[in-house]
Amino acid sequence: MKLHQQFDLNLNALKIGNFKDIPKAINEMPVLVEKLIKELLEEGYIVIESSARYMGVPQSITIIKDFTGPFVTRFSAKIQHDFDALSKRLGVEKLFE
Repeated sequence: MKLHQQFDLNLNALKIGNFKDIPKAINEMPVLVEKLIKELLEEGYIVIESSARYMGVPQSITIIKDFTGPFVTRFSAKIQHDFDALSKRLGVEKLFE
């Protein structure tokens, strides 16, 4: 089972108070974001960066993690049961496989 979480860029965190701060943000932030992504990849996450960027930093990063084991099996069975029950109640149980 894959779980994902999206993180959107917080422009206020760039702390660009005046024009002299802009070069610092342009030079440092993309490097730090690349380090973050590299470390997430090393931890076993799948990382998707948005194509839209602000000063070299992606406007959003989505991380995905595969989970396995008994918890996932039980959780997946619960999802299947709920989906089957609700689709049957609505009369569309044969619409999805």
